[in-house]
Amino acid sequence: MTQETDITTIESDYSVNLWGSDPDKGNDDCYTGENFDNFAAAKATFDNPWSTFDKAYYQTSVAFIEIVAPGCTALKANPGYVAPKPDTEDDWAQEQAMQNGMAFGCAGYNDSKGY
Repeated sequence: MTQETDITTIESDYSVNLWGSDPDKGNDDCYTGENFDNFAAAKATFDNPWSTFDKAYYQTSVAFIEIVAPGCTALKANPGYVAPKPDTEDDWAQEQAMQNGMAFGCAGYNDSKGY
């Protein structure tokens, strides 16, 4: 007979978390995190998060990387982070060009773009 473990009692002392913005500013946009059994593994992931997390998905959307360990929390900015651009009228102009292209073909698209 196997003994089942209650997963709510399992705790990890070390974790690395990926944030969309600075967690010290009260935001709650932690995209994901990973728990580790020892500090060395957590520190290795903190130093090179893309060895554990999916680089293609997270590298440019993660603003901060955090390590949490007993008695210590460290936060660093992600050097590959690209801040999103604010919405501009250019988005609407592009949408209008696409709509005109679907309705009137290449000539409609080109007229909207000023070509």
